[in-house]
Amino acid sequence: MLADAVDETVDCDVNYAAIVRSTGLGSRTVERNLMAMATLDELPALRAHHEQLHHLDLARLRAVESALAMADRAYFPELDERITRYLTATRPHQPLPSPKSIRKRIKAMLDELDASLATDEEDPELPGTTYSMKIHDDGTADLFARFDAPTAAAIDARVRALAEERRIGHAAAHALLLTGEDAGVKVHMNLYRAHDVEEAPVYLPRAGWLNPRRSAEWLARASTVRDMDEAATFSTDAYRTPAILEALLEGRDDVCRYPGCPVPAQFCDNDHMLNHADGGTTSADNLVNLCRHHHNLKTAGHIRYVLDAVTGHVIWLLPNGEWVEDIPEGPLTTDSRRWVQTFVQRRDARNERARLEAQARKRLRDELLEKARDTPDEGDDATGGGEDEGDVACPWSADLLTEPDADPQTEGHTQDPDGPDEPVGLRQ
Repeated sequence: MLADAVDETVDCDVNYAAIVRSTGLGSRTVERNLMAMATLDELPALRAHHEQLHHLDLARLRAVESALAMADRAYFPELDERITRYLTATRPHQPLPSPKSIRKRIKAMLDELDASLATDEEDPELPGTTYSMKIHDDGTADLFARFDAPTAAAIDARVRALAEERRIGHAAAHALLLTGEDAGVKVHMNLYRAHDVEEAPVYLPRAGWLNPRRSAEWLARASTVRDMDEAATFSTDAYRTPAILEALLEGRDDVCRYPGCPVPAQFCDNDHMLNHADGGTTSADNLVNLCRHHHNLKTAGHIRYVLDAVTGHVIWLLPNGEWVEDIPEGPLTTDSRRWVQTFVQRRDARNERARLEAQARKRLRDELLEKARDTPDEGDDATGGGEDEGDVACPWSADLLTEPDADPQTEGHTQDPDGPDEPVGLRQ
């Protein structure tokens, strides 16, 4: 184990020095890698699985470590089982989830297990919302700003829409936006929420699942509600993909469907599995999101795929005769819907448990107060020289006061310039 190899009494830089010298890696990278290995030591099932297959590279191990940084170690046994199951292939040629997907899935597990966490909040070690500018000697300048992920996604969507409308670069569009010369460019952003689960969390592409506060804020801005169950059966002979079907594909795919490609779905092309010219329909069972690079490879015939219309899985056929399966991870997938249901059920059970515990504390407090009122203080005389009955204080009442409950728990098809100015809410 790593703990047996590292001398905890020695300064960390001294421990890192030999590794830095032999690998050429920076001390920060070495530190992150060591933290990832230390976390793996705390997950015995995952460690045993990894030692058998050696399938997790350091990028994926770092993703596990960073996602678990906020987790209560009391949940590690269950998390160990779930993460191991998630990182175990269930089908031949199934690719490993990307580091980003691993972080998202583990944070979803934490949301389900520990309602006291807000896993979509920023890293507390990073600065909050900040802004700075640095002017260079060559007459250029760099602007830096840090936002929460949903706000950043909204700004980026507006910048890209303005750049496309004016046919200018993103930096130039950003400048126009900041100087108020955007001429009211309109964008739309999709929010996803289960309509059959009360108080279900909201998913914003690129930002992920939102906590209850942010979910409420963004839902309040929605101007249109679309039913994704209806979109799933929508089909047209037209080539252009309508907005409701665009939303369904983004919610199912989340990213480019070529294995391991991280390009967000909103920046991808909608590719017809069976070419439209050959009779392919524009429907969910004949369309997938592909980034421009992989779309061109498919169009040129270098790679081919088959889409399973029921599961949304894509089987890729490679030139060397091998095949690999890509599994969708968007909010409209079966796994995501199952997580939302489990999350809400667990949260409701926790809230009910907290309510019953609060009621029990109140009953106990009331009983103690009543008992204290009925018991005269020792040494009181018949004339009532002690405290007034109404002023009797229970010495334990401060410890028994009911505590408040904890909070419950991108190149391709372009944005429609005529779309709504505010986000579009989508019913799953």
